[in-house]
Amino acid sequence: MGRAGTKKKKTARGNGKPGHAGGRKRTVTAAVLVCLCAALALALVLIRPWQRRLQPPEDLTATSLLVLDGSGGVMAQVEADTPRSPSSLTKMLTLYLIFDDLDAGKFSLEDTVTVTGEMATANGSKYGLRPGQVVTVEQLLAGAILNSGCDCIQALVSLSAGNEAAFVERMNQAAEDLGLKGSHFSNATGLDAADHYMTARDLGVLARRLVEDHPEYLDYSSQAELEIGGLEFRNLNRLVGADPRVLGLKTGTTRIGGNNLVTYARQGEESCYIVLLDSVSETRRFAETQELLDLVFGGEG
Repeated sequence: MGRAGTKKKKTARGNGKPGHAGGRKRTVTAAVLVCLCAALALALVLIRPWQRRLQPPEDLTATSLLVLDGSGGVMAQVEADTPRSPSSLTKMLTLYLIFDDLDAGKFSLEDTVTVTGEMATANGSKYGLRPGQVVTVEQLLAGAILNSGCDCIQALVSLSAGNEAAFVERMNQAAEDLGLKGSHFSNATGLDAADHYMTARDLGVLARRLVEDHPEYLDYSSQAELEIGGLEFRNLNRLVGADPRVLGLKTGTTRIGGNNLVTYARQGEESCYIVLLDSVSETRRFAETQELLDLVFGGEG
């Protein structure tokens, strides 16, 4: 009987007493969880499973190395910020600017250039232009990209800027605009010089910009052989045509710079960029690039 008449105390909620504080904590916790889930979802979108770090081969002879996935993520690097003589890899920037000129309508692929003695005798590797020969801009592009012809580069530079000195000024300005912080140029072809250098990281940046801004470059670099208007061109990159993943980009060799190679490759929906500087031999630069491609894509092409 006494129990039946006893009144129970009610716990107040929602009026600033302890029960309300507990609800506030649960609300904050839920908000934090929502933020964490959103961040994780964003990370899964931005970071694809294949974007991973690679261990450079133990027998790597290249002094500098950079491997980028298609989105620019670093997969492997060795001395990537050390300035080195880039040899004919320089021509990637030269050609980037020539393609800029084509896009701007400064000249067309069909426009012609009459080869001078100075162009024909340019220092460095040559396609084999002859004084007095009339060639199209497209033929000069093919000779520069596939054969790494310094004679073709000098003809294009003359058409674009009138002389090499003026063009080099434009190259250094372009390097600044493109964010090539470890690069400086004193010529348009890549001849060794004390104030002419690039880093592997800058070459990776430049390679990506070249492919993204001027994909037509690949119409030439991806061909083992080309014939344009009666002139034949043969690619110096041995991997082009031999490995279906390789779409080329640029070879380069000088006494100081050594044996260099920048490669763009694609398999399915994935792609990568490989920069090798100063390999011990021409054969090793191709073999080391091939080994790295197999590591990136998980097997032989």
